[in-house]
Amino acid sequence: MFPVDRVLHDTGTRDRIADALRKGDIMVYPTETVYGIGCDAFNDAALGRIFEIKQRPLNKPLILLIRDIRMLGELVNGLPQIAQRLIEAYWPGPLTMIFRAKPGVSALLTGGSGTIAVRQSPHPFPASLFQAFDHPLVSTSANISSEAPALSIQALPDRITDKVDLIVDAGIIQGTPSTVVDVTDGRLVYIRDGAITKTSIERLLYDRDKTI
Repeated sequence: MFPVDRVLHDTGTRDRIADALRKGDIMVYPTETVYGIGCDAFNDAALGRIFEIKQRPLNKPLILLIRDIRMLGELVNGLPQIAQRLIEAYWPGPLTMIFRAKPGVSALLTGGSGTIAVRQSPHPFPASLFQAFDHPLVSTSANISSEAPALSIQALPDRITDKVDLIVDAGIIQGTPSTVVDVTDGRLVYIRDGAITKTSIERLLYDRDKTI
């Protein structure tokens, strides 16, 4: 187990975690919302382990964290105007957007839907890790499917902690799951309420439209 401060202030530790992820290891780690369980998004063997650990149906897509817009371009097929507005306002932040996936993106990430869910996290841990790790990072909640997400390492069941390779501990997270919206058709569809309110998003879009 790694204390998050050690990762943030020790480049050697950060590099070790990045190397482990490249080899296919699975990690529990903090985000701004809840603890996540993740791996290298481009490693299908590691993706399969996450579905097994979480007892998650294969047709349920996974959320990914990215470092920046360049990394987003590796995953999505086009960037609708409404998505650009939301990125400018809310990223890094707890807003997950669903895009059309680029051809070749693993069906384990999309759940066979042809779409991909992505956000840019403001939490210092993933931001630090991305200095050493150059692939998108899976960020599904660290729980057994249908159970409550964990806000501390101590809240994780043994069925999770006994099966992962790395744990990064940041204490108790006072977070709320991310808001999820679908922008695949260039319009906004709300999928899940979360940390960013529907009212906030609509006020932002309305005020901007009004000035055009």
